Amino acid sequence: MDFKYLKDFAISLTIIMLIVFLLRDASLYKKELNVPVKSVYSKMSVNDSLMATIQNIERSIQDRKSFMFTVTKDPLKQDLIVQDRIDLLQQWQTMVKNMVRLAGTFVDEKGKRTAIISYQGTDGRYYIGDYVAGRKIEEIQNGRVVYSANGQKGVMTLEPIPPKPVELEMNKSNTASQLDQNY
Repeated sequence: MDFKYLKDFAISLTIIMLIVFLLRDASLYKKELNVPVKSVYSKMSVNDSLMATIQNIERSIQDRKSFMFTVTKDPLKQDLIVQDRIDLLQQWQTMVKNMVRLAGTFVDEKGKRTAIISYQGTDGRYYIGDYVAGRKIEEIQNGRVVYSANGQKGVMTLEPIPPKPVELEMNKSNTASQLDQNY
């Protein structure tokens, strides 16, 4: 029997809530009818210069929204280093020093085929069967060396020293031209 009263209570509560919502809706509808069709501020107008400024700002905002960044490096990265002439020269020297480069081939006074290979900053004479930088020299020909490394064969050909970076050459020529102008 207790559930019968609970059911009646829920139904009456629902009906009361519906009546409250209907009354509130009616009062809001009356307030909405009191709102004038035309605004009191409709007689005020925006002058031409203000309108032009507003349109200019809106155009600027749209341009900024459509702008796409095409930066390859992060400009906010803090570990980027500005390199001067000395740093570039040291970087180039380190690159040349760490290269394994065939500088020349010839037949020595004993008739042995010889290869001059630059490696770790020094030029060395190497013969067939010698090892350089983990590579075994198999054959020395005119201007090329055949070697094997890790079971695979490779060919090293004559290679000049790589040119210095353009920035180093530009700075040197600019300095020389400035010295010429001073004297």
